[in-house]
Amino acid sequence: MKLSIITLVLTIILISSCEERPVIIPEINNECTDKVILIEELTGVSCPNCPRGTEVVEEIIELFPDKVVVIGVHGDFLSEPQPESLYDFRSSTAKEAEDFLKPWIGKPAASIDRFEFMDFNEGQVSLVVINQWLSRVEERCQTPQSVDLAITSDYNPANRIATITVTAEGVLPILGELRLNVVITESHLIDFQDAGAQGIIPDYEHNHIMKDRLTALTGDFLISDFSVGQRVSKTYSYMLPEQDSGEWRVGNMEVVAFVTEGDQQRGPVLQAAQTQLNE
Repeated sequence: MKLSIITLVLTIILISSCEERPVIIPEINNECTDKVILIEELTGVSCPNCPRGTEVVEEIIELFPDKVVVIGVHGDFLSEPQPESLYDFRSSTAKEAEDFLKPWIGKPAASIDRFEFMDFNEGQVSLVVINQWLSRVEERCQTPQSVDLAITSDYNPANRIATITVTAEGVLPILGELRLNVVITESHLIDFQDAGAQGIIPDYEHNHIMKDRLTALTGDFLISDFSVGQRVSKTYSYMLPEQDSGEWRVGNMEVVAFVTEGDQQRGPVLQAAQTQLNE
C-alpha cells in the first residue's frame, strides 16, 4: 500500500477521534522481513490524547502480527494517577526511559525502533504525529533481519523468582558492539484513564506497562563482531513483588528483550522479542 494512502486513512481517523466509534484501518498487504519492531509508547493516565495513541498502537499490532513488540512508558509527564485510580504506573525506571527517549514535545509519542528517520531532527527518536506511526512501522519492517532473539522464562511461585534467558543468534555479520535490553511489562490492568472529550474512563484496559528493567539503561554488553550462526546467551533472575490489588499477576507479566548497536547512544533496535512470563 502506498504511503500516501496510509497517511490519508489515519488522518481521517484522527479527525473523527472525538467520536466514540471503532477504528477501522484497511488490511495492509505488507512484505515484512523477519525483523521484529520495538514500539516504545510514551503515554500516561492523565494524558487526554493518549488513548488515541494506544488505539493506533493496538491496530498496528493487529496489522503486523508477530512483528511488533510494545512497551508502554508511563514516566512523569501527564502520568499522575486519577483521584480514583487503583494503581500508579509511574516508576523511576519509566522516568529514566522517558527522559532517555527525548527530545519530544508532548504525549502521546512513540519511538519506533529508536530509529532516527531521515526527516527527524538530529537526536530525535520519538514521534508525536500519531498518523505517521503506521508508515514508520511499515518502513522498518522492510529492514533485513540481522539478529534472531529467543526468550525462555522459568517462574518459581514459591519464591516468586523468574529465571529469564535470552539467546541471540547472528543472521547477518555485524561489526562492532551489541547491547542487550530486558524489560518486564504487565498487561490487562483495569483502571481509570483521562480520555479528553470522552471524560474519565473508569474501566480502561492498560497494556504493555513498563514495570521494571533488568539491564542498564543503555543495555548490557552482549557481544562484539557477531558472525552468522554465532550464538550468545544471557540469563537474569528477577523477583516479582508480591501481588497487590491485582497488580503483579504472573499471568499478566511479559518479558521484552531487544538488541541495539552499542556504538550508538540509544539505537537503532536491530531485533526485539517478547514472551509471557511462564508460571
